[in-house]
Amino acid sequence: MFYLLTIFWFVRTTKAVLFYFYLWQLKEYHVGRFLDHFRTAKGKKLIVNWLVLLKLIILVFLSKGIWLLVFIYFIESIFVFKNIFQKKLKKPILTSKTALLVSAGLAVEVFFVLSLKKEFVFALLLFDILVPLIVSLIILISQPITVLLRNRFILEKAREKRKEHKNLISIGITGSYGKTSTKEYLAAILSDKFNVLKTKEHQNSEVGISQCIINELRPEHEIFIVEMGAYNKGGIKLLADIVKPKIGILAGINEQHLALFGSQENIIKAKYELIENLPDNGLAIFNGDNKSWKNSNLSKG
Repeated sequence: MFYLLTIFWFVRTTKAVLFYFYLWQLKEYHVGRFLDHFRTAKGKKLIVNWLVLLKLIILVFLSKGIWLLVFIYFIESIFVFKNIFQKKLKKPILTSKTALLVSAGLAVEVFFVLSLKKEFVFALLLFDILVPLIVSLIILISQPITVLLRNRFILEKAREKRKEHKNLISIGITGSYGKTSTKEYLAAILSDKFNVLKTKEHQNSEVGISQCIINELRPEHEIFIVEMGAYNKGGIKLLADIVKPKIGILAGINEQHLALFGSQENIIKAKYELIENLPDNGLAIFNGDNKSWKNSNLSKG
């Protein structure tokens, strides 16, 4: 019975481990963005749902209920194989970084199973419920090394390559919402007359933008349209230092990410870093209809 339970547990837990590495990668390993996801309705369902509640009940009251747990993990395993067959399994895009992180996660999973002796039902359930925390700890432990390598190699390499393209016109777009739509519309319009490069979906952090410059920027590109995300003070300034925008577009501003910045005014100041880092002959474009911007101290100044 132990082996049967462990096999089903391993299948569903591996799926969970891959999903949370996928989610961290989607949020570009930014703690604020990752935590912000769990403030959404979709994110809350990951933590608070009937299946988690049932497992908590088993954990507290029925730690010996092995047959019920076998059935639960069997059903979850079926859905795992269904997702694989339908190609809907959410997993991180394989890079050297994610390969190391996922390997570490799976190693923890295997080591945990091999170390089980007594009370294994309780232990399996506890690990199951704590998967988001376990994956997050692996990410956070690796962050100092990752940040060091990122700053030393990726960001610096992107800066140097951007400097080589002296005639390139970079357009930075930031805001709480409307960034992606503005980027796509602008790219579609300008592509009629110019060779345009734009950042891809979710490629709006320093790492994503730097990778776009390193991997995709070519001498023939005339315009570079960059979607810029800000999740802390100084974030946009760092991106502007890499991209060197000549045109800055401030889209709509609302209370999104309010928990990260503390106030509406701080959000506006963070986005306004794009405008502050334009050259003397640069062009700043504002959303004049946006109430948050119109009522801010910066617009009045």
